[in-house]
Amino acid sequence: MTTSPLTIVAEFRIPAGNRAHFLELCAYDSAHSVADEKGCQRFEAISPLDDPQTVILVEVYDDEEAFEAHLATPHFKVFETGVKELDAELVSLRKAARMAPVA
Repeated sequence: MTTSPLTIVAEFRIPAGNRAHFLELCAYDSAHSVADEKGCQRFEAISPLDDPQTVILVEVYDDEEAFEAHLATPHFKVFETGVKELDAELVSLRKAARMAPVA
């Protein structure tokens, strides 16, 4: 089974009063990831329509190495610090491989 590209699905629970600021952090991290990291193909923040306190990040990287490089970037460090300051809870982080379409 291939792990290239690598999809990251990270689910967060956000206190109601911190949602807007958390989404700003997501937008900052997303913009810098796609623009500054050659191995980041896609980075989106989504939220279930019936659960605004849940935010799910869907990120696609060339491979595991590109994801590990992402974790070392200055913009990720800003995001990581913000997560702590906003009392956001990481509910789950899953790594997935694309099964279809086959490249």
